[in-house]
Amino acid sequence: MALAGRRPRWEDLGRDLLVSIFEKIEMEDLIAGVSFTCTAWRDAAGDPLCWRELDFRRWELISRRLRFRRALSVDFRDLLRFSIARAGGAVDSVFFPDFADEIDLLFVAERCPRLRYFHFGNDEEPTDQFLQAIDKLRHLQGMAVNEAVICEEVLEILTRCRATFTELEVFAERVSENMAAAICDALPNLRKLRLRDCKMSQPVLLLFLDELKDLESLDISGYSAPRITRQVLEKASRLKEFLWESELDLGDLYRCSGSCGDIFFQGSRD
Repeated sequence: MALAGRRPRWEDLGRDLLVSIFEKIEMEDLIAGVSFTCTAWRDAAGDPLCWRELDFRRWELISRRLRFRRALSVDFRDLLRFSIARAGGAVDSVFFPDFADEIDLLFVAERCPRLRYFHFGNDEEPTDQFLQAIDKLRHLQGMAVNEAVICEEVLEILTRCRATFTELEVFAERVSENMAAAICDALPNLRKLRLRDCKMSQPVLLLFLDELKDLESLDISGYSAPRITRQVLEKASRLKEFLWESELDLGDLYRCSGSCGDIFFQGSRD
């Protein structure tokens, strides 16, 4: 509370407001910035609510800002342990750096069993540790993973939380009909699906649109397919969001993209 006759200062902001602000800043700023500003800011930055979402994807910037000098895995695991402790284990989502492995995911799953979402770009085949981690996350609502993870063993485990699992992103070079069918069968309640920069056929695209009845958002921007047809656009019209970029089989226009029902033309066939 600002004193009478004195202009209010940043440190005079209430703790709840500070926490609300600090929840939205980057991790490196939370650790190496606001914590050294004043006592009130340091106290607010230590609130578990500020550590519910852990985003390590900008690892190079994080490590430089925090002056890390050891091996990547060593520094990352120390920071991961520190961050989870700050959150009191109540972490909602984790975005792993590219070099993280299934041991890191299992570490999080054992300490944050109520984790709702994780982003894990490792392209290795799922190991026993990965399966153990998924099995522990009974409250999982979404994930972003490499195509190697979309296999029978993983999908079978995810069926246990299929009622609440609503968001999936797959990093893939190509989405086959078999993969699409497996996703639709195991996770029929998906509301948000991202399959960017990959190859897929029109039957695959139509399969998602036909089978995922609750789907609200489909992002296939940058995907490789012969064309976006009228049939696809008509089926996708029920979605709240449809992001795509490909040829449009509606006339002479060569390339276009769409978002939320609008079509944006980018060039002509000549």
